[in-house]
Amino acid sequence: MAFKRLIIEFGQGVDMHGGDQNNAILKATKDAVHHCCMAGISEIFEIKDRKTEAKIHADIYVPHPEQADPAVVTDYLSRWTVDTEVHQGGANPRGIAFDGDPETEITIAIVVLTVYVNV
Repeated sequence: MAFKRLIIEFGQGVDMHGGDQNNAILKATKDAVHHCCMAGISEIFEIKDRKTEAKIHADIYVPHPEQADPAVVTDYLSRWTVDTEVHQGGANPRGIAFDGDPETEITIAIVVLTVYVNV
């Protein structure tokens, strides 16, 4: 048996104020997860133990990778075995100023989840 790709799903997350890379990463992870239903994991492949019979690889793209904490993804997907890679990417468009406060930094993160099953 060998691990084979089953699903590749993308998500986008935005932190509108403050440039929080990890808040944007969590939102992107949730967005990717909520775009798919993995009924085939149990119904077709009869996976009983996600930790040993399936795994997820998460590619995380953020403007400031040095500020990214991959545990945001692994904690959210704690029912799975997850490995992560952080890459330079995403976007940092200029935000707006409120009531004399300085401009905020908008952070956009992209997370790509690849689900593998052992078949």
